[in-house]
Amino acid sequence: MARLPQETQQRKPWYREPGPWLVALGPACVVVGSLFCVYLAFSRQDDLVTQNYYQAGLTVNQRMHEDEKARALGLDGQLTIDVTRGQVALTLDNPEKQPLPPVLQLDLAHPTQEKLDQHVVLSKTEGNSYIANIEPTKASRWHVTVQNEELWRMEGEWDAHSGNVVRIQPTSRAAAPADN
Repeated sequence: MARLPQETQQRKPWYREPGPWLVALGPACVVVGSLFCVYLAFSRQDDLVTQNYYQAGLTVNQRMHEDEKARALGLDGQLTIDVTRGQVALTLDNPEKQPLPPVLQLDLAHPTQEKLDQHVVLSKTEGNSYIANIEPTKASRWHVTVQNEELWRMEGEWDAHSGNVVRIQPTSRAAAPADN
């Protein structure tokens, strides 16, 4: 009597066969990926939205008045940022020859990471120039605001790929929301 080939070989247990492992690999990858996404969602705080959005909305009209005041004075300027050395220098254009304050507030706001934001005081050096020290950082983009307390303000966008000089100017009226 001839033996069949199946009878001559001993069958391996299921866990020694590659088939069941290949079938289970797909769902296992999905479970691991899902757990990683859940970890990312709960381990990081979302900095994209202000905590007090209602209060921020109420200040829109105040900001528009500050922009209009800077525009009426004809103010604009250039801010030079050196993040590796931790220095900023501001040169204002002041065609109306308005008296400039001894200090200005400089706010550097990162678009997505609030912990990279910096708020410093610019001190007047000579003429229309101001200087301040900032903490060295690897940030490559900031929204820049220069303001004289609550009298006037100017804004600009700094991107490291565009160079280290930012043009600071009042926000245009077209970009501002309409009055109610």
